[in-house]
Amino acid sequence: MKRKRRQYVFLGLAAVLIVVGTLGTGFLPSTPFYQVLSGGIIVAGFAVGYAGLGAFEFLE
Repeated sequence: MKRKRRQYVFLGLAAVLIVVGTLGTGFLPSTPFYQVLSGGIIVAGFAVGYAGLGAFEFLE
């Protein structure tokens, strides 16, 4: 049960990161720093989602 809860938390966090990064591209200034920052948040969201699906083996 604990593993399922962790998976849901990871996937929820991934969704939040992807949405925040996407909205950031529209609301933040269009300077390269902020666009790279927003893109990094989106990529981090996909990485967290990938980890949430159990693709990585974590040491316990």
